[in-house]
Amino acid sequence: MSESSRTSLKVLLTVVFGLFSLPMLIFGGYFLVCWFRIHTSDVYYVAFSYLTAGLIWMGIGILSLLATLYGAWRRSFYGLLFVVPLFLGLGAMVIIPDGRPETFRSMVADSNYLSDTNSFLRVWYEDHHRFPVSESEFKEAMAKGPAAWQYRVQHSPESRYKRGAKLLPYELVIINNAIGPRLTDVSQRPGVIYYCVSRDQQEFWVTMTSLNSDEASAAVIERVAKHAAGSDYPVKKH
Repeated sequence: MSESSRTSLKVLLTVVFGLFSLPMLIFGGYFLVCWFRIHTSDVYYVAFSYLTAGLIWMGIGILSLLATLYGAWRRSFYGLLFVVPLFLGLGAMVIIPDGRPETFRSMVADSNYLSDTNSFLRVWYEDHHRFPVSESEFKEAMAKGPAAWQYRVQHSPESRYKRGAKLLPYELVIINNAIGPRLTDVSQRPGVIYYCVSRDQQEFWVTMTSLNSDEASAAVIERVAKHAAGSDYPVKKH
C-alpha cells in the first residue's frame, strides 16, 4: 500500500471512529456550559452536579478520541484499540437519552407533590365538606392528611430547584372565587403552586411553575393541572 493510501486510510479511520466520541464531548460540554451559566448569571436551575458530570463526560470523550488517534496514527494492536471508541460511543448513545436525571427528578418531585396535595385535600374535604380557602387551612390539610403518608409532605417542602446555592421551597398562592386553573400571569420563579378554589368551595385546581430546561431565567406553568370536585369524593357521615 502506498504512503498516500495509508494516510487516506488513517484519516478515514480517524473520522469514522472519532464520530463515536462526539456524543460524549457534546454532552459533557453541555453540562459545563450549564455550570458556567449558573455561576455567571442569575438563573434558576435544577439541582445537579453539573461540573462533575461535565468533567466525567468530557474525560470519557477525550479518552475515546485519544484511543482513536493513537490507533489510527500510531498503533492499533490489530484493530483492538478501535473497540474503545466503538464501545464507549455506543454506550453513550444508549445512556445519554436517559442521562438527564436532574430534569427527570425535578419533574418527579413536582408530580409527587401535586399528587400528595390532591390526596391530602381529599381527606380535608371528607372531614369539612369543602376545600380549604386560605393558606392556613391549606397547610392544615397538608399536616392532617393520612397518617401513613405524613412523611411524604414536609412542613416546608423544598423543590428540586435552586437559585444561587440555595434550594427553593415550594411557594403557595391561594386564589379564591376561581372558575378554572391559573395558567397566565404567573411567577417567573419555579416551584410556585397556584391553588385555585371555587366560590362555593366545592372545586379546586392546582398548577405549578417549573423549568422546561436544566437552567433558565424564568419558569413556565405546568401544562397539566390537578383538579377535583367535591362530588368526586365520598362524604363521611357523622
